[in-house]
Amino acid sequence: MFPLIATTALFAGEKQLLNLAGIPKEERMNVPVEYVWPENPGEAAVCLWKDDKAAAISYTIDDNCAMNIDWWLAEAGQRDMKLTWFLVTGGISNSNPKMNGEWSQWQAVYDAGHSIESHTVTHLSGASKPEWQGIEWEYGDSKQAIDANVAGNSATALAYPGGGNSAKNDPEVAQGIYIAARGTRGTINGARGLNYMSINAMSRPNIGDNPKASFSDCSRLIDPADTKAYRGWGVFIYHYIKGENMDKTREQMDFYYSNRDAFWCASFSDAAKYAQSRDTSNLEVLENSNQRIVLSLSDWMKDEYFNHPLTVKVRLPDDWSGFRARQGDGPELNTRVVEHDGARYGYVDIIPDGGQAILIPG
Repeated sequence: MFPLIATTALFAGEKQLLNLAGIPKEERMNVPVEYVWPENPGEAAVCLWKDDKAAAISYTIDDNCAMNIDWWLAEAGQRDMKLTWFLVTGGISNSNPKMNGEWSQWQAVYDAGHSIESHTVTHLSGASKPEWQGIEWEYGDSKQAIDANVAGNSATALAYPGGGNSAKNDPEVAQGIYIAARGTRGTINGARGLNYMSINAMSRPNIGDNPKASFSDCSRLIDPADTKAYRGWGVFIYHYIKGENMDKTREQMDFYYSNRDAFWCASFSDAAKYAQSRDTSNLEVLENSNQRIVLSLSDWMKDEYFNHPLTVKVRLPDDWSGFRARQGDGPELNTRVVEHDGARYGYVDIIPDGGQAILIPG
C-alpha cells in the first residue's frame, strides 16, 4: 500500500501559459543539456527528453497527401513511429479527395496513434483574393475544423505555409491559438532557447538524389562535439512521395529505427509540450527517507494542453532494488531502474501540476 499524502499540486508561479512566446531564454533554461546523475539518494532531476533519450525527432507530413496514408501507416507501424500530419482543411471531404482525403480517413490516422495538426484552411492560396477572410481565420478555422471532425484529437500546433503568400504568416496571431508552430528554416533545433512559434524544420529528406541528407543531421543530434545540435530536436518535412522515393524514405526511417535507443520519435506537439514544460519545470523533493520519496513537479504551462508527463530520474536509496510510484490518486506509474557508476537510478514519468508523486521501495 502507498502511504497517504495530500495530493494538492504545487505551482511554480501559476503562470498557465499557452506557449513561451515572449519569455526570455534566460528565464526558461532550467534543465541542462548534459546528462544529470544525482549524487545522493533521494535527489532527482528532470530529463531533457522523454525516457532520458539523447534527442528528439519528429516526422511531419504536409499538404494532406491522402494517397500516401496507407503507406505511411504501414511503414510507421513496423517501426513503432508516431507521425504528424499538418492538414490543409479547406478541401477535406469537399474537393480532390485523392489529395485532400475524407474526414473518416483522418479519423483513422488519429485512431492509429498519430497526430493531426493545422496547415491552415487554404495554404494561404486565397490570400491574394478580395474574399479572403484573413490570417486569423486561416489559423483558427482550420483548428476548429480538425477538432470538430477528428474525435479525440485537439489541434495544438501549426505549420506555417510556404509559397507566394508566405509573408502573410503572422507568429503573433499564431501564438494566441497554438502551443507551437513549425517554421521554414531548414536546420536542427538546439536543445535550449527554442523559439517555439517558429521551430526549425528540414525538407531535405525529400531530395530524391540524396537519400541520406537527413542521416547526417540526425547524427549531429547525438554528437557531443556538435555544440549547436547535440541533444536537440530534429523535425523533418515530407510531402507526396512515390516510386524510388518511397524506398529512400524507408532507408531514412530504418536509420531512425536502428538508432531508436538514442532518439525519441515524438509527434510535433508532444515534443513541443515536453520541451516547454521542461524549460519551465520546478522539481522539489518534499520528503526523502528510506521508506518513501515524495516529489512535486510543476511548470508554467496551461494544464489544459500541457498534460504530457516529464521523465524524472531519481537516485534510489542503496537498499532499494526497485520501486513503485503513484501520482496523486491515479494508478501506479510505469517505472524502470538502471545502474550508473555503481548506483541505482529510477525513471518515472510525472505530469506537471498533476499532484505529488510518491515513490516507495518494491
